[in-house]
Amino acid sequence: MKLMKKQITKSNCTPKQLKMPIEVERLIDMEDPVYSFSEVVDRIDLRKYFVEKESKVGRPRYDGVKMLKIILFAFMENGYASVRKMSKLCKTDIRYMWLLDGMKAPSFMKISQFIQGELTESCCVLLNFIAFA
Repeated sequence: MKLMKKQITKSNCTPKQLKMPIEVERLIDMEDPVYSFSEVVDRIDLRKYFVEKESKVGRPRYDGVKMLKIILFAFMENGYASVRKMSKLCKTDIRYMWLLDGMKAPSFMKISQFIQGELTESCCVLLNFIAFA
């Protein structure tokens, strides 16, 4: 005679679990400035503002254009935004998620390292001027 073991199933989801829609654009109002900002920035060659790096070893880098877009958009929206605030906006604001286009939200350290190490000196001076003006 075999003993039947009682199977215990456990559900790993909760009723309040976040469900992201497939089309994020539907959540952003058509008149939101993020669309016109993105369209204008996409027409500018932003590569000239990045420092050329010879070695490509280590972890894959964040997309520089997307990082610069979130930095510029944060400055446009707030006048000044700390790197911690930018990091938080990338995790909580749907417009910043749309600008990142599927890229993982960067930490405040990654944004700071990007500004210090990836942007040309003239671009860093401009960002610092905007921040302290």
